[in-house]
Amino acid sequence: MTYQVLARKWRPQTFEEVVGQTAAAETLRNAISNDRIAHAYLFAGVRGVGKTTTARILAKALNCQAKQKVGPCNECSSCREITLGQSIDVLELDAASNRGIDEIRELRDSVKYAPARDAYKIFIIDEVHMLTTEAFNALLKTLEEPPPQIVFILATTELHKIPATILSRCQHFNFRAISYQDILKRLEFIATQEHIQIGPQALNLIAKASEGSMRDAQSTLDQVVSLCGQKIDDEQVTELLGTIPRQLLENIAETIVESDSKKGLLIVEQLLKSGKSPQQCIREVLGYFRDLLVLKIAGKDPQLIPLPMDDLKRLEMVSSSFSEQDLIRFCQILVATEGELRWSTQPRIHLEMAFVKIIQLKHLVAIEEFLSSFPDGTGLNNDEVAVKIDSSSEQQSLKPQIFNEQTNSVSSAKKIEIDVIRTALKTASPMIDSIVDRAINFSVEKDEIKINFLSSDSHYMDMIDVTDNLKVIQNLGMKLIGKPFKVSLISSANNDVSTISSGTATVPTSGPPAKVSDRPQKAVNVRRFLNVFEGEIRDIKKMK
Repeated sequence: MTYQVLARKWRPQTFEEVVGQTAAAETLRNAISNDRIAHAYLFAGVRGVGKTTTARILAKALNCQAKQKVGPCNECSSCREITLGQSIDVLELDAASNRGIDEIRELRDSVKYAPARDAYKIFIIDEVHMLTTEAFNALLKTLEEPPPQIVFILATTELHKIPATILSRCQHFNFRAISYQDILKRLEFIATQEHIQIGPQALNLIAKASEGSMRDAQSTLDQVVSLCGQKIDDEQVTELLGTIPRQLLENIAETIVESDSKKGLLIVEQLLKSGKSPQQCIREVLGYFRDLLVLKIAGKDPQLIPLPMDDLKRLEMVSSSFSEQDLIRFCQILVATEGELRWSTQPRIHLEMAFVKIIQLKHLVAIEEFLSSFPDGTGLNNDEVAVKIDSSSEQQSLKPQIFNEQTNSVSSAKKIEIDVIRTALKTASPMIDSIVDRAINFSVEKDEIKINFLSSDSHYMDMIDVTDNLKVIQNLGMKLIGKPFKVSLISSANNDVSTISSGTATVPTSGPPAKVSDRPQKAVNVRRFLNVFEGEIRDIKKMK
């Protein structure tokens, strides 16, 4: 067999060629340059990120006969033999199939002998975490105090399974998952060298499917070439990898914009008929909406959104149809559905319901917009009750609301005056204004300002109740009404409102509230709320 797969053909042969592991490669180069060679190294990281490759490069660099530079020359007999796996002084052991104590005892016996030709006798133990406890114990003493010309290089994908006694005797290097951009550049380089015609869309799909593994990416490229030949077709790559076509993801977004639930169900049918599992559909659609959200927040940052520029432009057009709040809600529903699918006996129904929920979310009015449409003068007392309302609409979009009777009762003229005062306060002291934002009510009656805090936020009231801060608020009156404002700080707890402190005046305790059980039934705002959301009152609780 003369053909060599791309992953082997383009395996790095020098430290400079190792992709995505700059820190490890630089440290090893410096160690060789400064003659600070450790007796044992441990390379840990996920599959296909260069652990064994780096171990072989290190072995070649230590035994290179040229000795003209830090890295291997790859031309001397020692370098060539190590590359081909034929060196008698560099022994590779697969711990997955040689995990017992007998194999380690044999290795320990061979450590006693000096290198046959090269400067170092090197043992590369791959998947070292597979060794048995007895084998680790047999290796322990030899690993700690080997003969001078012996170097151990251990590699593992499961660092947590390595005993602490072994870890403490090794120099430990973490090999991280390779970034999307690094994999993409390497694939482009290989495709150019191999005269493979492949577009950015197909390269992007391969790079994303590799999940940080360079070997997986190269193996997938090999498989794609076997399918398509030297000219790669984007659609064939999509079909081979089993991913959802980009156009279909855009159709899902269009369906949401059009609020077409039937079309959404037909898309689910199309996805499942094509062989996609409900779990895969959820993951890919979630990834798509995640990209839309990130684009909305951070713009076209290739580090945050690993897509070609053409796809980023199309993504930007789609994102203009949604707000950040929309996309957050979509992602929340998809994340919840993904969790439900793990235990569901009816995954298709969960997938369909997730799509319908997302599509129908566009019908909902923002709670702030809905509440702002209420007329003044009706509602519940600000701290008396919270009403739990069950509705046929999406429950996650509803939050318990506090209806402020005092604020609603202020006339429109007074509201304008409040706005003027707050604007003046923000100019005079942004810090005090930000504290006032924590109040549940800010009202003005003639020459008196009342600032009401919940008792649980009493520390904010204490921050206001300082002579200098009170003077700032009082002095606003000199500019606005020609005399200082009186300032009353009020703490509200449960069913009473009592004065805690006051700059120049006090506020009497309010009378007893109406019965809790009667108020929700009579409040106009509650009745409007129930009508809009087609809900009913199931529970009434006092606010703590």
